[in-house]
Amino acid sequence: MVQVSRFVRLVLPALLVLLGGTLAGLAVLTFRMVHPAAVPEPVHPSHYLLPSMELRWRSSDGVDLAGWWIPGPKGAPGIVMAPGHAMGRADVLSLASALHREGYNLLVFSQRGCGAAPSSGSTLGLREPDDLLATLERLRAQPGVDVGKLGVWGVDSGARAALVAAAGDRAVRAVVADSPFDRVQDFIGVRLREDWGLDNGLLEMAVAGMLRLYTVGSGLSPGEPVPAPELSDRNILFIRGENRPELGRLGAALFDRIEPRKEMTTLPVARVRVMTEQEQAAYDGLVVKFFHLNLEGGAGTGP
Repeated sequence: MVQVSRFVRLVLPALLVLLGGTLAGLAVLTFRMVHPAAVPEPVHPSHYLLPSMELRWRSSDGVDLAGWWIPGPKGAPGIVMAPGHAMGRADVLSLASALHREGYNLLVFSQRGCGAAPSSGSTLGLREPDDLLATLERLRAQPGVDVGKLGVWGVDSGARAALVAAAGDRAVRAVVADSPFDRVQDFIGVRLREDWGLDNGLLEMAVAGMLRLYTVGSGLSPGEPVPAPELSDRNILFIRGENRPELGRLGAALFDRIEPRKEMTTLPVARVRVMTEQEQAAYDGLVVKFFHLNLEGGAGTGP
């Protein structure tokens, strides 16, 4: 009894301190992952001679979202553009300009927790599909959009959101998924390795558990896959970049699960915040051509 009492007095407090420190460190790590640094907007659609209007709307759980409405010809298809995690809407204006020249209506928005002035934290792809569905509804409400011909372009968490949203919205006929992944838990592992150099399966599971607590009440799980069967009749372009090899492998695995109307292309550089003009031109031309062929084009003259 004396030995047990001594153990309790000496060892148990140390274990509690260690446990508390571990949980605190895990909480900080998760917080930093879901709250990436704000992304400045050094350029505006006007710098590309694009007409635009600032729009605001809310997600299903009350998070404020904001985007640039870039109108095209009346009756043209509409495309939602969802930049990736830790990216902003200004990072994709070259692509928006190329699509606008082709004759599309565009709604370019920053995902929750990202962009110049995030109003909440990211959920790394859990709630983002619902956000994209809300954004598609906002696009439908804009005048002049052919609501029966919608497309979505997205990067990493935005690409996964695009695929999940397309599975639930029959009007989405064409999707460009740049560096997508199947499960949010997979993306957590990528972020741990890319941002902190941490490669540990237990840590990945622990962060997934913290994310589940962060989104408690949503009924969503980091281990839930993309609903592949519901995408069998959509036109989908998968893009993988040699600059993001791990996401390229995850995207290829997801590609193999979706049948049959899909294609994949590999580029030296998938969409990231900083690209050369040559890289942007090659990337933008590829995306424009895909939408032109699979969304029955806008009112432009074609690529």
